[in-house]
Amino acid sequence: MTPFKPSLVAPGGSLEKAKIALTYGADSVYVGGPDFGLRKSADNLSFNQLEHLVDFANSLGKSIYVTLNGFGHNEDIAKLPEFVTKLQKASPHALIISDVGVCQIAKDYSSIAIHTSTQASVSHSHAALLWKSFGVKRVVVARECSLEECRIIKEESGLEIETFVHGAMCVSYSGKCVISNYTAGRDSNRGGCVQSCRHNYNLFDAATGEEDLGNTHIMNAKDLRAISMIPSICDNQIDALKIEGRMKSNLYVANTVALYRDAIDQAVEAQSTNQSTLNTQESILERVSNRGFCTGSLDQKAEQNSITREWNGYNKQVQYLGTVKECTEDGHYTIEVKSPLKTGDTVEILKPDGSRVHWPITAMTNALGDSIDTAHASTIVQIKGPSYAPRYSILQRGLE
Repeated sequence: MTPFKPSLVAPGGSLEKAKIALTYGADSVYVGGPDFGLRKSADNLSFNQLEHLVDFANSLGKSIYVTLNGFGHNEDIAKLPEFVTKLQKASPHALIISDVGVCQIAKDYSSIAIHTSTQASVSHSHAALLWKSFGVKRVVVARECSLEECRIIKEESGLEIETFVHGAMCVSYSGKCVISNYTAGRDSNRGGCVQSCRHNYNLFDAATGEEDLGNTHIMNAKDLRAISMIPSICDNQIDALKIEGRMKSNLYVANTVALYRDAIDQAVEAQSTNQSTLNTQESILERVSNRGFCTGSLDQKAEQNSITREWNGYNKQVQYLGTVKECTEDGHYTIEVKSPLKTGDTVEILKPDGSRVHWPITAMTNALGDSIDTAHASTIVQIKGPSYAPRYSILQRGLE
């Protein structure tokens, strides 16, 4: 029996992050174009960048998906035909859409495959079949679906099924939240979310006006982490596993993609050899910025334990130092620095193949070629590495 192998879908919040995700093992990357997405604050791609990224992905035999998942109003829709026509020229491999009207326009003005967004809240087979009648190829199911429900939807609709397995979760139903509309005057469903659910609220008794629970985070959802469930995901034949995080750092993208790539490959190998164990390295994910973890609704409905009420900031045990931008055959590396770096430091290098090595920083030069002892954030430096690390390798350091 041929082992079942789900594909890995990763976030591309910028051109560089998208390339990092593909380089570290993602099979496809979802990105925002210049408009019509739900991440207006992300470093979304221009049409020229999108064309370049599609060519890059094609050279690796991988795919690019563009998000058109905002819920438009009349003034938005009027501009959409021209926008879709430009996307057709860029030739991404799929459009991620949540609105049936947007879906129709996409079909009228392009031949690009369509994936139904999780924002469409597809949680049962009848909804999936309706989207299938519109010519949709894949459904990114509602966040509230269990793996068993995913399997049933796939069996009864015949569509490809994609589900989120890692990253931030929205406390509202499939992301349909309007709190930011009231607190900040920004429409969450048109890309303006300010994450009001993450704020601290003062609760009081509406009848008496007296404080009841005091200050607490009543809606701050933990992050999703389902890496240990990869074997079960394979058993349920889920076609694609999605990582959230277009607003996250290069460090997050590289570490998360590398670890899920390894977990999927292990699970496929286990199917061939009838192994029952999987080394998921969950502890490494805990080092990267997170709000605590749960498994969402993938195994049972998310309840109170999926909320972090006492929250003092992100949990993280590793600091992002920089990214390798260029490297030469004689071992000189151009680094874009994100946190202060000093000679004498020893840094951990994460490579695109998932391996990790340690480098002592013995000398640095700035962009002018002058020797320096300290490199500050948002600068470019060159160092001599003691071992090979290709472009897009990540420099990081453990926090004490």
